[in-house]
This record gives sequence, C-alpha cells and structure tokens, in this order.
Amino acid sequence: MLKNILLLCLLVHVGHVLSVDLKYKSCGGTATVTKVFSDDCKSAICKLKKGNSYQINIQFDAPSQLTSLKASLYGVIAGIPVPFPLPEPDGCAACGGKCPISAGTSVTFSEALKVEKSYPVMKLVSRWKLAAGGDHVLCVEIPVVIVS
Repeated sequence: MLKNILLLCLLVHVGHVLSVDLKYKSCGGTATVTKVFSDDCKSAICKLKKGNSYQINIQFDAPSQLTSLKASLYGVIAGIPVPFPLPEPDGCAACGGKCPISAGTSVTFSEALKVEKSYPVMKLVSRWKLAAGGDHVLCVEIPVVIVS
C-alpha cells in the first residue's frame, strides 16, 4: 500500500514539472520557431487565471546574427491588436542575455506574463513579437483563455 502511495506522489510530482507544448501559429518573421511551451499551463490552449503569472517560452533558430532584440506582446481582441506591457522588453535579456546570437543558434525566449485581476474573462490571441532593428525576427500567435 505504501508503495502505491509513493508511486502516486511521484507521478503527481513529475506531472507538475513537465512543460506543455502550446498551440500556436506563426504570423511572420525570418526565424524558424521550433517549439512554444510553458511550465505553467496544463493544456495546449492555456487557461490564464486572473492574478497569476505565466512563463511563456518560444524556442527558435536565429536566422542571422542578432546583436539586439526588442520584444513586444499584443492581445488580439476582436481582430484588434492591443499592446500589453512586458516586464522585460529587451529580447536579448529574455533570451538569457545571449546577444549577440550567431546565425543558426537555437535560442529560447522566455517571458513572464502577469494576468491582472482587472482583465475581463475572455478568449483571445496573444501575439508575441521579436524584432531586430526594422527586421521582424519572429511573430507567434498563441490562443489563450482568461478565467476567474
């Protein structure tokens, strides 16, 4: 009996440490996106509970040498992109402070998203962008649901 309880506890623990691949689509850019994931979501379409923070990770292959990156986030609501502030708009810092990044290097962009209690309950698309100067490095759209 004790063996079964320990096995159950281990399975529950492992389930909490694994990341979930998120549903996404590319909306442009020169980089090849290889994976979009979160350790904080429980399904491919993330349910964002108000008052919580969620780490979003976008893994990509650098299309060329990148010496600087600017990150931006938009909530696309009824087809209209609404800018959301990011705690770290410096894309290099959000990529582990790795600039310059050599062409072909696999990089993971990680950004925390705070879901304010004032946000309405709704379905929307979160549009994440990375730019290097005037060049669009990547654009990824991730469907999410804000819940109470």
